[in-house]
Amino acid sequence: MRALQVGGGLAFLAAWELAGAVAPDFYSQPTRIIADFGPLFTEEDLLTLVWDSTYALLIGIAISLVLGVTIGMLIGRYHLFAVAVGPYLAAYYSIPRIAFVPLMVVWFGIEREFVIASVVAATTALLIIATSDGVRNSRNMFDEVARSFQISGRHMFTKIMLPGAVPFIATGMRLGVQRALVGVIIAEYLVGLPGIGELLRAARITLQTDRIFSSAIVATIMGVVLVLLTGFVERRFSRWRPTVF
Repeated sequence: MRALQVGGGLAFLAAWELAGAVAPDFYSQPTRIIADFGPLFTEEDLLTLVWDSTYALLIGIAISLVLGVTIGMLIGRYHLFAVAVGPYLAAYYSIPRIAFVPLMVVWFGIEREFVIASVVAATTALLIIATSDGVRNSRNMFDEVARSFQISGRHMFTKIMLPGAVPFIATGMRLGVQRALVGVIIAEYLVGLPGIGELLRAARITLQTDRIFSSAIVATIMGVVLVLLTGFVERRFSRWRPTVF
């Protein structure tokens, strides 16, 4: 089975190489894309560009965590708050993110703050939903026990609801980080700020097919690394959960 998978991949690369030989400016070629990584590091300072994108992503996720966890816990804990906010959250979640771009340009300009705001817009709703689900799950499991031991509201939050919601928050992070990376790249692409998105934008303007593919591969690697890291965090905080056979 493994040999079949490897053979299929090699056959695809060989077909791509042949197609690129016929129309290199349209299809590019795997060998040309690999060769383009040298200029990416030396001429474009790839590591700095990756850091620019990662920095905006991390700041945006940190803000999203604060907003998402706070609002999600309030929604999960207080029914009236959920009734008041729930319809607006559902409406916000269903609106395409591209619809917010003109407003965010007006509010944040075309500086790095615009990229950070794009991350917040892409991930906050997911974290709110994940946190509220985690709080409701904790309440259903431990609410009667907490009442019998007369646990106060503050301790209910800190000792039961928040720890119980952590695995759900980690799952929301694993899903949200993918959308966050897309938000960073699109924002950089739209306004031309330094980063992976700007690499793609410059390559598109100059019709550098090799650079488009190599930049896309860099973005893919970033996404894989981020998903692996958030998956590790999710598994780490889910160990306490009982396994049902």
